[in-house]
Amino acid sequence: MIWTKLVFGGLGRRGLEAAVAGIVLSIVIAILATSMMIVEGARDALRRTEQNDRPDVVQVKGRFNRALFETPRSGNLPPVMLPVYEPLIDPAELAAAVGAGTIVPRQSFLRNVVSGDTFLNIYVFGIQPDRERQVSSFSLARGRFLRDDDGAVTMIDQASAAALAIDVGGAFPVRKADGGDLYLTVVGILDRLELRGAPPRTAETPVLARDLPTVSTGAFVTLKTSEAIFGRETLTDALVTAPSAADVPALVGAIREAFRLEPGIFVTERYEQFRRKVQDFALTLALFALVGSATALLAGSFAANLLHDVYAERRSQYAILIALGFSPRRGLAPGIAFGLAMALSGTIAGGVLAITMAPRQFAMPSLMADLGTIEPRLNWAIAGVAIIVAIAAVVLGMIPIGLHLLRRPVASTLSGNG
Repeated sequence: MIWTKLVFGGLGRRGLEAAVAGIVLSIVIAILATSMMIVEGARDALRRTEQNDRPDVVQVKGRFNRALFETPRSGNLPPVMLPVYEPLIDPAELAAAVGAGTIVPRQSFLRNVVSGDTFLNIYVFGIQPDRERQVSSFSLARGRFLRDDDGAVTMIDQASAAALAIDVGGAFPVRKADGGDLYLTVVGILDRLELRGAPPRTAETPVLARDLPTVSTGAFVTLKTSEAIFGRETLTDALVTAPSAADVPALVGAIREAFRLEPGIFVTERYEQFRRKVQDFALTLALFALVGSATALLAGSFAANLLHDVYAERRSQYAILIALGFSPRRGLAPGIAFGLAMALSGTIAGGVLAITMAPRQFAMPSLMADLGTIEPRLNWAIAGVAIIVAIAAVVLGMIPIGLHLLRRPVASTLSGNG
């Protein structure tokens, strides 16, 4: 009971000022927490956009040309012209050019596959499974995913499996470069496939997504197996992941320099397009954070000034405790406890106000970036900053009084003579 009286007693006419300081502190916390919640939600939208657009991924591909393909050995169908990549990319030259970047190599080519008494065109993608999953999205319906050490096995999508009338455990032949056939055993069926940098859909093939201009189906084999089918190690295309998005311009320059004498190799990057897309959004976000921080700073200084007046009024009370034999630390303990109580109550009230008043979702103004709606997010970092700001306001209000009591004689404080 005595500590309660020491902490909250003696407010006198400053009680109203203490209440106003608490209200202002709550408003400061509410403004700061709301602005930080909006900023965090906007940053989350930027992260989602960057994850979808992947500006750190650079595509390197050979010329997309047409080549004469032999029809299946059964039947009397004439030869057909099918679009294929030309395997122009030397893996060693590409590795030397990218440096610290990560290469996702591919051998992408079309093959005629016999299915009963007919045949169909099917894309075969030679990949490194572990690296390919870092840039492309796969969803298995049944079976298993490819492994880097697999042999003559494949993973196909549901549309291709239906066209071939095949399931997990079945096998189908693929014509190799030497004229022989390699039978691929199906180990997995995909129900969803988002292949980043897929070839354009220019041939009649099974499709999962009919509205896409790019290939959405195919048979996936390991790069070792595709080299056996293709009869060469050179790549048709590859994706290169830069260490960071900001490294893309230098990486693109290095790749173009390495293949400057090969006009059939093209380098495509999305970094500049992504940067232009989100630049005004990032500027708007920075301005919003600056305005919110400035508002919280001004209101916080006002709350600290009010608390200083409250502490100044109770200066004699703290001096009496020190004069009675309490150490300066114990003499100032009631003031510290009062400040912590103010900070805690202000933080709680401000947090509740921020959660209640913050919009559930809204569109951040932007000229070019279409990032969808922003959902303000509250996390432990925001709560920690709010607590630190509240404590800082209390400390700034109390420091002058504490220095006054520690540096000057207690008698002068009690006499009121400065």
